[in-house]
Amino acid sequence: MAPVRFGIPLYEYQALDVMGPLDVIAGYEENNLIPKGLHENGLELEFYHISDTTHKSKPTNLELENLDVVATVTTAECPPIDYLLFGGPLPSYKLSEEMNTFIQDRVAKGEIKTIFTTCTGAAVLAQTGLLDGKRATVHMGIIDLARQMYPAVNWVQKTDKGNWVIDGNIWTANGACTGMDMFAHWLIQQCGLELAKYQFWTLNYAPRGIDGQLLSL
Repeated sequence: MAPVRFGIPLYEYQALDVMGPLDVIAGYEENNLIPKGLHENGLELEFYHISDTTHKSKPTNLELENLDVVATVTTAECPPIDYLLFGGPLPSYKLSEEMNTFIQDRVAKGEIKTIFTTCTGAAVLAQTGLLDGKRATVHMGIIDLARQMYPAVNWVQKTDKGNWVIDGNIWTANGACTGMDMFAHWLIQQCGLELAKYQFWTLNYAPRGIDGQLLSL
């Protein structure tokens, strides 16, 4: 089976927005304690942290945690990818023209199965125009600002109870931890409940549903 490739544009996002969801889906791969019969349901995952061509060797500082992250590939080097994940930076963050073009080109080629955003990552994706006309959520602290900045997006109302929104092949979560729950839902879909339950157990993690209530697994 071909590996499943995630591309993560690298900028000053909150670390948990990206690391949390990736940990939810990644931990089972190399664990020899997985019960027999579950390996065949797993995915071979590859993660590509993508920078502009001029910034590959320059660490990006995730200022909130004072954590330096170095890209694994540039936009020019990145192989075909299946999924994109956008973490959440400050609302003032502006996507570079190079990264914007890279994202739009990869989507136009039809290689991207699903785009995920967590927290304010939806405001980053909105800069590409790919959220225009789509229903989406973002951190509720900036929902009014997002509505002003990107009026072509069908942003949820503050009264909406769902912690994430699925519109076609775009999944948007309203926070870092709800992004983990969203990825837990995706993992169950992709690999089945039994393998997903094992993965949640390895993390001592209890995922919630879209309504914020603990799932009964």
